[in-house]
Amino acid sequence: MSTRLGARLGLGVLGVLLLLALWQLVGVTDLLGRSIPPPTEVAGTLVDRADLLGRAASATGLRALVGGLIGLAIGLAVAAITAFLPSTTSVVVRTAVLVNAIPIVAIGPVLMSLPTRPVIPEVFAALSVLFSTVVVASDGFRSAASSSRDVFRLHGASAGVRFLRLQLPSAAPALADALRLAVPAALLGAVLGEWFGADRGLGVVMVSSMRNIQYAQLWAAAVVCVVISLAGYAIATALERLASRRFGREGVAGAEAPRMRRATGVLLGIAVPVALIVLWQLWISLGQVPLIVAPSPLAVLGALAAGPGDYLAAAGITLAIAAGGVAIGGLIGLLLAVVVSLVPWLSAMLSPLSLLIPTVPIVVFIPIVGSVFGYGPVTVVVSCVLMAFFPVYVLALSGLRARPAGSDDVFRLHGAGRLTVLARLALPASVPSLLLALRLAAANAILIGISAEWLMGQGGLGRLLSERRVALDTPGSWAAVAVAVALSVAAYAGASRLERSAARRWRS
Repeated sequence: MSTRLGARLGLGVLGVLLLLALWQLVGVTDLLGRSIPPPTEVAGTLVDRADLLGRAASATGLRALVGGLIGLAIGLAVAAITAFLPSTTSVVVRTAVLVNAIPIVAIGPVLMSLPTRPVIPEVFAALSVLFSTVVVASDGFRSAASSSRDVFRLHGASAGVRFLRLQLPSAAPALADALRLAVPAALLGAVLGEWFGADRGLGVVMVSSMRNIQYAQLWAAAVVCVVISLAGYAIATALERLASRRFGREGVAGAEAPRMRRATGVLLGIAVPVALIVLWQLWISLGQVPLIVAPSPLAVLGALAAGPGDYLAAAGITLAIAAGGVAIGGLIGLLLAVVVSLVPWLSAMLSPLSLLIPTVPIVVFIPIVGSVFGYGPVTVVVSCVLMAFFPVYVLALSGLRARPAGSDDVFRLHGAGRLTVLARLALPASVPSLLLALRLAAANAILIGISAEWLMGQGGLGRLLSERRVALDTPGSWAAVAVAVALSVAAYAGASRLERSAARRWRS
């Protein structure tokens, strides 16, 4: 055992050294331009600017922690409602999708005009964590095996007993997955929030470095972000493995959410957005909100009617970029998860990288990707690829390990090789996790694409949002947000429909 552990550690160290050597070569030779400094230069900047980066890291880390915990608590509480009242699942998830579909870069200017301005990073961190927590946790609460559900039902167990004795333990691995996804998401939200006028923080350092072409400092701030995220992710991963060993993780789809009648579903699909629009109008009217801060729903509708072609063209560009990013990022994430689970020595060599990759807050690397690929459409595409890659990799890796108890022994007794186990056992077992990852990636890739377009001034809806805001055309900028929300909701709905269709084959 100690020899095997030593070999894995040695291969892991070798993988890190090879990665650093490649980075050093690229940086010293300017192979990809001067925007990628060698690690020795980044290390020197970390030492020289230790005070600046330390203060910035403390500010960003605290904001991410506070906002992330708030988002997790709200998300778990909302998901718990669906466990006690399964009939509310559709309403809860639809509302969460609508809230998540609002681009964060559109919320920032509104929050800046309100008393919430000092806590924008915490608000963004909470919002970034909320959606994935609700989706993953609500699925986890339905993950108990049908036979176990039947036993509790036959014994007349109350809703509270079922939740504490069955649903909560069964959901423990999924809740740990939610925590793993929340770590980089909270840091992402905090960094984005700092771009809206915080006095200090890693986000402030990164934007300042990008504008002043201080690439070494930009990379140093990114490294600090990753280290903070890595520490939190390592803790969450340890909890996930502990929960999986203690409570088990079945490689089957959980109980399907109660299906509503078609008429009820259509009614809810209309009622939820209408209720949000009514609340929006009440906020404008009762709060006497000036037009420069936020327009009324009728003003936004007027802006859409005045130039529908502009918004449709921009939406088409954003949708094409996001779809390509999801396809490429999802494929890369699945392939890496398969390689890590299939090849022991390569898994050991890539283990530091595989641990590092999901911890990276994507928004941290938008300025870096821009400095490498230029501040244009390619950077937006790469940002969407990264957005799709993270949830697919994290959940696919968990899903590949989610084999039914004793199944590995059966395959081993029949002399099955690794590829046979992969094709006949591991991949089918991972399908529910992959479909969940697709749901998360489909909506979030559009939002990250819009954020990158907004920052780069290129692409579709993000560029249009930026241009309208610069021109002080508040109804026009909110019209772009409305189209983005519709696009994100449609992407999530399409992924959900695909999931329901495919999951029936694996449902027990």
